[in-house]
Amino acid sequence: MIQEQLTTWEFTPSEKEIALLLLKGLSFEEIAGIRDAKEKTVRQQATAIYRKSGLNGRHEFAAWFFEDFLH
Repeated sequence: MIQEQLTTWEFTPSEKEIALLLLKGLSFEEIAGIRDAKEKTVRQQATAIYRKSGLNGRHEFAAWFFEDFLH
């Protein structure tokens, strides 16, 4: 279900990976370490994720998926 939604939002493969790590609760610094990237790059990709999804930040992004489990 999560992968389907990320595809619907037209995330790139990198954005999909970062989105899943964000949903797991990892920090930008932790994600940068895992992906061998700069924290600034991860922040920029997270911004693109929120823009494409139409959601305002990490908490709203996570809540969007969590909401489905409550119904």
